[in-house]
Amino acid sequence: MGASILFRRDETIEKPEDRLTSAFIHSSYWDAFGDLLDAVFLPDTPKLHEIIKYEEGEYLKFYSFVELDKADFNHAVKLIRDYLVKQQNPTEWQKMAEVVWEDVAEPYIIQDKRYQPE
Repeated sequence: MGASILFRRDETIEKPEDRLTSAFIHSSYWDAFGDLLDAVFLPDTPKLHEIIKYEEGEYLKFYSFVELDKADFNHAVKLIRDYLVKQQNPTEWQKMAEVVWEDVAEPYIIQDKRYQPE
């Protein structure tokens, strides 16, 4: 069993040492989140999937929304939210993915300068 860490850099914070924040995510939850992104983007928006796709460095695994422009960023957020709302009787795996989205990713998403509430 492993874990992944989600990092976020916020340039709006005045002190440079406070700009980088992170969240610890258990590997099972991280894998479930990856499956969520696959389910949301692969069928109809593979280009978004390619931009956000899973990356792995020597020590880190990550998904990145950094390369999305404002329109694609908000479209991706809407697709994920719509997908989660439409789930009926989600499996435990799907519930784990939703926890990562709602408790870890989404708080960072809504603070992003590209974010526009619906």
